[in-house]
Amino acid sequence: MSKKLNKVFMAFATGKESTEGSSVKRYIGVGSVQVIGVNPTKEELSKFYNGAVIENEPEYLGTAEVGPEGNKKKVNQVRLDFIIKTDPEKCNGIEATTKVVFFLRQEYRFNKDQTKVQIIDKYGRTAWATSEEVKAKSIPQYASGPANIDADYRPAFIGEEELTEFIKAYLNIPNPMNYVNGTWVDKTPAEKAEAEARLDNVDAYFKGDFKELKRIISYQPNNKVKVLFGVKTTADGKQYQAIYSQKFLKNNITDYSKLEKEVKERKEAGAYADTEFMVCPLKEYVVEATDFSSIPIGDLDPFSAASSPFGK
Repeated sequence: MSKKLNKVFMAFATGKESTEGSSVKRYIGVGSVQVIGVNPTKEELSKFYNGAVIENEPEYLGTAEVGPEGNKKKVNQVRLDFIIKTDPEKCNGIEATTKVVFFLRQEYRFNKDQTKVQIIDKYGRTAWATSEEVKAKSIPQYASGPANIDADYRPAFIGEEELTEFIKAYLNIPNPMNYVNGTWVDKTPAEKAEAEARLDNVDAYFKGDFKELKRIISYQPNNKVKVLFGVKTTADGKQYQAIYSQKFLKNNITDYSKLEKEVKERKEAGAYADTEFMVCPLKEYVVEATDFSSIPIGDLDPFSAASSPFGK
């Protein structure tokens, strides 16, 4: 009998020394960042992340389904990773490297009922046009009047609008119009030339050719743009750094009210349900501890009648 007991007690291994694991910091709020790479290779990624071991070469090309329910089709898709690094002087001393991700699909963007296609002009402005308007290269007409768009436009790819807005904010591209006495008026031709902002070689991205994007970012290598950091929590409780990819701010913007309003509206509509955002100066994300002092003692006692699965 005693021999059997000895075997039971020896079922535990000797264990290992307990050490405090290194925590991965997450950040939340608006931060000023610099773009340091676009769709980098495995070696470039390792360098950007201070020598971190990157197991596999990044895969940026793939496919996705698009179109209305019952009539979907598979098209080419490309993931565009813009590696960003915070400016510690403008981010409360925070030094962090992460990425802004865009997905482009090799298909034009249509509205829900497929009656209009999104168009983009040479200044990066978008509008919605019927097929007849696109064929005639006419300015789309809305109930409120003509769309604010140049006649030199083309259909936009799915995801192109957000990508263009990010680049415009990063390069500090000006508006091609001035607001004068309550009316928008065109700037001079020379001024408008400085406002051009349209990608010319998007089809090449779907073949793995990102030279255009790398060249565009290199125009202003020291520029910065403000992005909204958030924290995504998965169903199994894991947390990841997230970036709000629908709106970006030029580095000189200090009024975040429009950004806050947009995020709130998108959250209320059901977007980003698993991601927490906070429009404030960038700071480390800390999970607030539960205040147990406000919970009745009965709820904490596993043997109380209220909480016991066996009842009284």
